[in-house]
Amino acid sequence: MVEDSLAQTAEDVSRIAFGFMASKALFAGLHIDVFTQLSSGPKTSAQISEETKVPINRVTTLMTALNSIGLVERDMGEIYSNSPGAEAFLSRGAKYEFGDYLRYQIDQQMYPFLGQLNEVLDGSLAPGAVDSYQHWMNDAEQASIYCDAQHAGSLGPGQTLCRLVDLTEAETLLDVGGGTGAMSIRLLQEFPKLVSTIIDFPNVAEIGWRFISEAKMVDRIRYIPSNALTTQWPKEQ
Repeated sequence: MVEDSLAQTAEDVSRIAFGFMASKALFAGLHIDVFTQLSSGPKTSAQISEETKVPINRVTTLMTALNSIGLVERDMGEIYSNSPGAEAFLSRGAKYEFGDYLRYQIDQQMYPFLGQLNEVLDGSLAPGAVDSYQHWMNDAEQASIYCDAQHAGSLGPGQTLCRLVDLTEAETLLDVGGGTGAMSIRLLQEFPKLVSTIIDFPNVAEIGWRFISEAKMVDRIRYIPSNALTTQWPKEQ
């Protein structure tokens, strides 16, 4: 590990300890759609309050937090505007926006599980306290929330993977737990000889076909709608 990346001071340790507050401020901003509001132009807390129907004292507190972590900029007139990153990735309609991934999957599904981390480590968590991933994905509503959010969050990394891995000579891909096919779609767009098989739960596969159809990949991607831990994997990939 590079020494510069190690915590050296009390401030470094505190930044880690209080990091969850920054995450929750980001999620709260997404919840009331602040970044989309600001994408149409700079606004005051009063204007944001009027548009979001959130009391101005709460909006002011949130905007102060978002400014402190660098997601919005505040000028001398107390007018807020998006940071470049917020405009590019958190504003609805932006080309590379993945706010729903953060809002629905990370905040609503993943974040609450961390409250059980201590009990997991010391073994005091009851076996039934956490639903298995399989049970989660068997719930059509939860599967839809997870999959729609995950798809938005995976397209960018999929494009990055295309630059890192050369599959020019490859013909078949096995995408285990491939969700709605974001990674497969990006890879197949980059490598025209490639076809993909995705293994994921039936509810996920049903949702995934929508994205695959929109990408015009129905003749190059197939699903095995099953639990990847229990089903037999194809041998030819």
